[in-house]
Amino acid sequence: MKKITLLLLFALTIQVGWGQTKTTKIPFYDEKLTTLKKRTNKKSIDKIDSPVLKEAALEIINGTYPIKERLKNYECYLSPGALAKQLKTSPYSQFENPTGIYFEEGDKAVLWVGNTNGASINLRVTNWGDEHFKDNKYPLTEGYNYIDIKNKGNSYIEYFSETEVTDHKIEIHILGGKVNGVFDVSKNNNNDWVNLLANATSPVLDIVGKQTHIAYAVESLKRESPNNGVELIQLYDSIIGIQHQIMGLIKYDMVPKNHMFGRVIWKGFMHADGIGAAFHDDTMKDVANVERLRKNSWGVAHEFGHVNQVRPNMKWTGTTEVTNNIFSVWTQYIYNTDSPKLEREKLTDYDGSKIGGRITAYMESAFVHNQPWLTQAGNDRWDRERPRDWGGDHFVKLVPLWQLQLYFAVAGEGNEWSNPDFYADIYNKAITLPLHEEKEASYYQLNFIKNACDAAQLDLTDFFEMSRMLYPIDLWVDDYTCSQMTITEDDIKDVKKYASKYSKPSTPVLHYITANSTDVYKNKAALVGTTGKGFTEGENLITVNNDAWKNAVAFETYENDKLIKVAFVGAGSNDVKTTTVHTPEGTTSVKAVGWDGKRIDVI
Repeated sequence: MKKITLLLLFALTIQVGWGQTKTTKIPFYDEKLTTLKKRTNKKSIDKIDSPVLKEAALEIINGTYPIKERLKNYECYLSPGALAKQLKTSPYSQFENPTGIYFEEGDKAVLWVGNTNGASINLRVTNWGDEHFKDNKYPLTEGYNYIDIKNKGNSYIEYFSETEVTDHKIEIHILGGKVNGVFDVSKNNNNDWVNLLANATSPVLDIVGKQTHIAYAVESLKRESPNNGVELIQLYDSIIGIQHQIMGLIKYDMVPKNHMFGRVIWKGFMHADGIGAAFHDDTMKDVANVERLRKNSWGVAHEFGHVNQVRPNMKWTGTTEVTNNIFSVWTQYIYNTDSPKLEREKLTDYDGSKIGGRITAYMESAFVHNQPWLTQAGNDRWDRERPRDWGGDHFVKLVPLWQLQLYFAVAGEGNEWSNPDFYADIYNKAITLPLHEEKEASYYQLNFIKNACDAAQLDLTDFFEMSRMLYPIDLWVDDYTCSQMTITEDDIKDVKKYASKYSKPSTPVLHYITANSTDVYKNKAALVGTTGKGFTEGENLITVNNDAWKNAVAFETYENDKLIKVAFVGAGSNDVKTTTVHTPEGTTSVKAVGWDGKRIDVI
């Protein structure tokens, strides 16, 4: 008798919720709407006024109802805003708890919601499937919820806490829409992947890893990753894991439960925004193909890296497109150690197109022309002065930040200066130290230098002076939001005084390290070569045989005592067997440089 009363009350609620003109007994046995009363038949089901409930009842009586896909437990996550404030990053995913249910515009849905413990939750329906992005939220309460869906899209359960994340899961049964499914690497395998792609009802599939959630187009996934969804999302998790390692989140046990979010877009190319990372469907040949993504992970790491930029201490004026590439360059190196991007990419430097042109441009801009760090010229920005600001090549700016990682995480192995957590320690300070009043841009650059010295437990000021990061500047510097960058001689003295409590690095030529020479620094290998031998001459250049000049880390070209050209070892060579060294008119000598600063005349 008690169950009959429950069923009649439920019928009245349905009537009010959708404005039905008569009350109908609903033949469901339980409040979750998962089982039918005994003796229920198709004739009694036909009397149900709600198309959603009628369809569910028919599938249940036929034994085809996908209860596991429609009745699920949904987890609590820290709100994206609260997490962003905690980590000082952009927000992580707003689209946790993908339901696997796809709705069309105008669909009606019934949701039974279990105990919420007072939490505020929403059904969110978002269209990723074409250029017409639409997104709507529907507040949910315990019990029965009746919703008119306003737009097509994949759906999610918003269950966020602004403070403490609870272990309490909310059970929800979604009736209506079509089952699209969710690929969750903790639950599914590649056979499931193939089936999900074959039976998708949405143009987009939600793919959930340990740290990453991506929503990519089904047709592109069928083409690029037809049977290896596990490997695809694991590769994304690896990329994010590398970022968390650099950020210190792994070392300091701060890895969030929340996922980073990436999705397909239909206009533009790649970018990051308040939603997460975005990749045009045309890029899926690179970002959804495991082999290609492993070979070139730069773009994916770059866009997710924007989300993970810790601000303001690791993202100050002039570095918006720079510090996120610390993630990219290290990820690319880990996956392709034998072909590091900056050392192998063929680009224009001061003398033409050359393998490693970005690094040779940096070294000449910094060491020869004394250009302040944020304004150093390179392949993407030779015209440093524009009517509105000063600026340089963003990849050129990356080089000294890359050199530090190479020295401490690669060349340091087995040595007294080893610190694979060099950036982790810097980032941890940037994340955990309380924010003070807004500072000038120079404060953050100088503070980074101090934090780098603390992380290394070394006085790195000589390196930063050579890179022209610790160098006088008084310019309006370009970025998405330009601002004044002023570093004075007094500022430089202050940093040097701060760092003087530490000893100097074992090498006086840290500024010459590249991925081509890490073993020389690591092994403290002595420079060997004979003046006048081991090179061939060309027009205003020599090509050095690196076997004849063992353990050189760089070659310097001089006009009397003036440095006029610099070539890191392997510049101009795809296999590091030779080094192209430019010898313009007026050249009086070329010197090979060892890791310890020893120099031998080549000519």
